[in-house]
Amino acid sequence: MATYADLQPGNFYLLRGEKDTDIELISVLALTDKCMLLRSFGQIEEDFWKKRTDPIEEIVEELDYESASAVLSLYDEEEEEEWEEEDE
Repeated sequence: MATYADLQPGNFYLLRGEKDTDIELISVLALTDKCMLLRSFGQIEEDFWKKRTDPIEEIVEELDYESASAVLSLYDEEEEEEWEEEDE
């Protein structure tokens, strides 16, 4: 089974952290000797810590920067539309 130690800083991953949870887009922000600071991207960005030895249920896909940016731009478009609706 994969662990968070398998993830590399600067890369983006689609993964399922635990069984029966949603797939999420994450990246590694920082490393310590035993832990990792990760960012989950979605409608709300969230930073969280995991131990390097914590298991990952499934690494679905590793994304390059260009592919991850394309996905993240979808959320930016939604935010812009919400701001326009509030201004009206």
